[in-house]
Amino acid sequence: MKKKYNIGIIGMGMIGDVHLECIRKDGRGEVTWIAARSEETLNKKLNKYRVPHGTTDYHDMLKDPSVSAVIIASPPFTHLEITKSALKAGKHILLEKPMVVSPDELDTLLKLIKRYPDLLVLECSCRHARLQPKFKYVRKIIRDGVLGEIYHIHHQHLTRSTFIEYNPAGIWAHQKALAGGGPLIDWGVYDLSFHLGILDDVPNPVTVESFTRNDLKEYDLCDFKSDIEEHGAAFMTFDTGLTYYYERGAGVHFEAPNQTRIHGSRGGLQFSFCTWDAPEVTLFYLDASGNEAKTVIIPEGLADHDDNLALTSHFLDFLEGRVKPQMTVSLAAKYLRILFRIIKN
Repeated sequence: MKKKYNIGIIGMGMIGDVHLECIRKDGRGEVTWIAARSEETLNKKLNKYRVPHGTTDYHDMLKDPSVSAVIIASPPFTHLEITKSALKAGKHILLEKPMVVSPDELDTLLKLIKRYPDLLVLECSCRHARLQPKFKYVRKIIRDGVLGEIYHIHHQHLTRSTFIEYNPAGIWAHQKALAGGGPLIDWGVYDLSFHLGILDDVPNPVTVESFTRNDLKEYDLCDFKSDIEEHGAAFMTFDTGLTYYYERGAGVHFEAPNQTRIHGSRGGLQFSFCTWDAPEVTLFYLDASGNEAKTVIIPEGLADHDDNLALTSHFLDFLEGRVKPQMTVSLAAKYLRILFRIIKN
């Protein structure tokens, strides 16, 4: 099959590798360029993946007229400047989350993208949320009115491990100026994308009361101090009457599973929304006789679903004009603003 798109990847850390492998699995695109920060990383990845072109200066990639789209998978503090350069060079963009590291940068990014209406930009937080079977199943239950009026959402996920244990090369993720924040920013974009997306993105925040805490974990690294939030929680109210208790932590002296509870006037749901968590969705509802009932369901399609490949395929579908984007930059900005409010309070 002839490749339709030549694609460049900027940032060849852990997530850059994932994007490259997914482009190859999908088959409609070819990664013709990669950009990495160091010569050592660049040479290692060029040898591993046999990509035709590589550079430590992403501007070299952007000068190639055959490149139609770029994936920005570098650390968040670089996203704004790279996006600006990529748009100026006429490239479509798949932008990793979080998009930027501050509210001011977010304002600048939105203004920038509006200047290029013919270029397509997709943000990545639909990856573990809107593109997977649990999201579609839960949203259908709500749209069908099974739960009645949704009045409260509760979500909690606490771990003792941190980003560094997950990705030893990711020390930058513990610096607020480089990452934007800790687990509330890193994972909050998925959480809000899922929890407010199942309500068709209608609720808008009214009040946000929160706490955040740092200094919970010691790191055995020379000259290193983590300044991100390690634990945080918020109680939020929305203009629809919805309330939402939201809590996340990484580096907390406690473990709580990734669990969501949706409360409605006629029923409720309990589940862990990530595809690698327990597959069951538990539905509590009133039957035809008005009696309390309970059903445990495993949504179809979970066994064959790959979150990262789904994101890649969605981006290529978007480039082909076959679908509307599941996460526009403006919608992602709505939820990132909420998260910035939480970690600021």
